[in-house]
Amino acid sequence: MQTSDILLPELPLGIVGFYTSEAIPRSMPIIAVAFSSAVYLYRNMKFFYKYLLPSVDLSVHEMDVWKQLINSENQTPEMITILQENLKAIPPKILSLQSQNFLALTLDQQLEYLEQAAELPMWKPPEITCISTLKMNSIDQYSVSCLVVGTEDGYIIILDPQTFTTLSQAKLCPMKKTPYRMITTGLYNVDYRITVASREKSVCLLKRESTEGRILFNTEEHIISIEVITADESIIVICTDNTMSCYTKKGKKQWCVNLEHRPISMTLVPVLHLGVTLVGVALTSGHVHFYEGKARLDTLFVRDVASVMRFGRLGQEEHVLIVVTGSGNLMLKILKRTADFNSSAAGVEPAPSAAAGHKPWLIPKKSKLFLEQSARERENAVPMHEAFQLELNRLRLLATRTLLDAHAKSENFMGVGAMEPIGLTAEVEGLGPVFRVTLFVENKSKERAVAGLAVLFHAHTAHYRVTNPYIKVPLISPGGKLKFPTKIEEVFEENINPDVFFRPVTGQAGDRALVKVLLLKEDRKRPVLAATVQMPPTDPMMLPFEKIQSGYQNNAVDWEIERKN
Repeated sequence: MQTSDILLPELPLGIVGFYTSEAIPRSMPIIAVAFSSAVYLYRNMKFFYKYLLPSVDLSVHEMDVWKQLINSENQTPEMITILQENLKAIPPKILSLQSQNFLALTLDQQLEYLEQAAELPMWKPPEITCISTLKMNSIDQYSVSCLVVGTEDGYIIILDPQTFTTLSQAKLCPMKKTPYRMITTGLYNVDYRITVASREKSVCLLKRESTEGRILFNTEEHIISIEVITADESIIVICTDNTMSCYTKKGKKQWCVNLEHRPISMTLVPVLHLGVTLVGVALTSGHVHFYEGKARLDTLFVRDVASVMRFGRLGQEEHVLIVVTGSGNLMLKILKRTADFNSSAAGVEPAPSAAAGHKPWLIPKKSKLFLEQSARERENAVPMHEAFQLELNRLRLLATRTLLDAHAKSENFMGVGAMEPIGLTAEVEGLGPVFRVTLFVENKSKERAVAGLAVLFHAHTAHYRVTNPYIKVPLISPGGKLKFPTKIEEVFEENINPDVFFRPVTGQAGDRALVKVLLLKEDRKRPVLAATVQMPPTDPMMLPFEKIQSGYQNNAVDWEIERKN
């Protein structure tokens, strides 16, 4: 159903929609329509602003020719023919529109034109070739976007969304290249990449804060369309030689697929609930092929040539394919929520998970309750975000407290500071009361050796007895690892409390079961590393029976005395 009809001044070159404000209630998006050298901006389907590209000065050679043409002494058929040849010697890419129109006239028309021309042309209006948008601060759907314009002279201009003034202007590449199609990724205030396909069979890249781009790669034939997959920033290109190729973000070719017919247009089809991003390619036969990588997963027949395709959200439908055919028809194709793009249709072997018999996700139908819940979540987006941030801050607080507790217990195993990284680990072996503790000191530096280290055991003398509490560490070569075994004996009192043997269960070990290992270095007051070793309890079968029996008897006497009292 048609809602409004706007008469355009001339044939449009491109159209985009974007938001210029994040104020609530949210306003309607701005529609920008590009013409020859101007961009018309429409708000609420009404024209409200016209942006003209900055003019470009004529070349010196062209100015000299026009100075001679304006002179009345040179307005003869012989001189005009000579000066006309001088104009034809100038490359058409840098020739102004006035000169091109002058060359298209006959000799009599040229003489009449020069008699009426009173002023000398000083500049030429730049021509727009493509238009796009770039997110400003956020990737949100309704966030503010900048307007990006590509000109015939090979410049990329980024406009401010509020004042429509030039934010930045950069040349496409050192050589003269004319942009044909632009794909923007990233954020303007953070980091962005503008991938541009030119008419000269090349793809160029323009990054943030760069005044000049560079050529990523060249193609053998002319480029029809280009897309960038945001997951890995790979570049998909379709060319006039009936091929679809994939390149990395650095310009290295990954694969190439031969198409059945000549491609016309291309679009990305991100299906988020399935976790896949398809590439839709429209062919002259009226078919639209959907690819995941090199594999063709599905085919759609539209009975006409799809000159333009777009996939995205339309109203309350999240997966809608909009097709504009060559005959001027507008088609809408809604993707089923139960659609399953498997690789069996393309003759590709299934993945191991699919071969194991894993069932696909059971996605319910889009009921009225689901639509109401989705609308409720969109309306309460701010409170939901605040609640999420509150829980996230609580999680961060818990993680910080845990980190402080670990730091207080000195349970760190990696040195921090100007010294080379040193690793310290410990292994405990034995059933008790004599344990074998082996320390491993590793130099993780690959260039420098470490010397002047020593290991010190710190334990309660009433609980443990260390055979060799101080060990000097010799020089450790880069990447070397040394081990130092020692014996630690658990000391018991005359009256043994049986709860000592069950401390892992009762949780009453406390500081009794802790032995600290300090790694020292000469000329340093603080330890380089500190590790805490949790000693296991001694097996009661390893102690003399008389000693354990006496401990049980003493405990029984104490219990009887308490009961009598």
